[in-house]
Amino acid sequence: VALAVAVAAALAAGRAPAGAAAGLFFVSGAAALAALLALVRAALVAPPTPPPVRTLASLAGRMLSSQPGRAFAIAAIVACGQFLVVAVSAFAVRDPADPDDRMSPTGGWSLIATFGEPTSIDPLDPATRDGFGLSAEQDRALSGCEISLLRSNDGDDASCTNLYATTRPTIVGVGAAFIDRGGFRFVAHQRLDATGIDNPWRLLDRAGDAAPVPAVLDQATAQWGLKLGGVGDRFTVTDEAGAEAECVIVGLLEPGILQGRVIVAEREFQRLFPSRSGYSTAVIDGSRLDAAGRAALPDALRTAWADAGVSLERATARLRSLQAVQNTFLAGFQALGTLGLLLGTAGAAAVRAQGVAERLGALSVLRAVGFTPRRVRGLLVLETLAAVVAGIVAGTIAGAVAVWPALVAGSARVPIGWIALSAGLTLVAALGAAAWAAGRTAIPERP
Repeated sequence: VALAVAVAAALAAGRAPAGAAAGLFFVSGAAALAALLALVRAALVAPPTPPPVRTLASLAGRMLSSQPGRAFAIAAIVACGQFLVVAVSAFAVRDPADPDDRMSPTGGWSLIATFGEPTSIDPLDPATRDGFGLSAEQDRALSGCEISLLRSNDGDDASCTNLYATTRPTIVGVGAAFIDRGGFRFVAHQRLDATGIDNPWRLLDRAGDAAPVPAVLDQATAQWGLKLGGVGDRFTVTDEAGAEAECVIVGLLEPGILQGRVIVAEREFQRLFPSRSGYSTAVIDGSRLDAAGRAALPDALRTAWADAGVSLERATARLRSLQAVQNTFLAGFQALGTLGLLLGTAGAAAVRAQGVAERLGALSVLRAVGFTPRRVRGLLVLETLAAVVAGIVAGTIAGAVAVWPALVAGSARVPIGWIALSAGLTLVAALGAAAWAAGRTAIPERP
């Protein structure tokens, strides 16, 4: 029953809004963990007619079933720690496999240009480009790239890099070229009409004189930076005159380089800020250039926008700086989970030492039938490792069940390296703890 609840909650989390998905994630993980630990507890109970013991491993299993409560305590501690490590590690944000992919968090843009002074210079205009004094290679690089100029106000950054609550978010106006190009992955958006069936960006053009301003936001910005809801939620921004203008969320983007901005159509931006002229930001796509063209592109852009005080940044670098905040928090939880896992495993030594002290009679029988002290200690170590391995398997499976919808959607990845590292460290710690407990145990002498 608990396993069915876990699967149902995991499936519901994949379709729920971000706020509800977090709760369903914990429900799914807790249910999966409870179900698997129940299976471990049932496996520790000896059958009414146990089979004959022929190997040391089967003898270790028989000894574990003689004290199922202590073995289950070790497995449960390890399983909880491993579940936390797997679940948290799965959501570590990584660089996109192909930064030139328009559906990636970079939107397929290669560079981001920020201007010290607003500019109206378009390097793609051949007549304008002739006056820059460019080399042949630089001219070829500019003519072969794609540039979108963006307008913006002097609002505050609402991304995760800003530790303060934002009341005046930065508003960005995107032109028709940006909208027609598309790009970025939408996690949710309003229903599209026939003309924009493949491009949710066209939802920004659905504005009337009395209607709220359509806006697209990064999902993290909407949920955490501005404390807004999902698609259809309305909020207000302050226009140039200080009056409040109502906006409506028509789309939410997967976290990417546009994080921290409220994105509206350029004509809506000009209606809100009529006296703002020029563009303050530009995004450049140089994916169609060869290696020589990509190398020449930054210098060509600096020459073209020299009077605007341009600052260039690679889109992947911007993305990495935004991801670093989330990954830092996750790394803290990873470290705490791994530390708790290791401490729990070390605590198994105390549990095992107490258990051995209560089984001196059974150990005396083993010595009487010919077991050497070394073999008895090996049996005790094997018992501890069996309980720890059961906990690692249960915790790993429970974590995988909880994050399965995110894995399918591509928003999480299986942290194979971290799972192997934490499991390996746990086994080493368990081996050391079991050896220490067995070494401190006074094995009865053979009569």
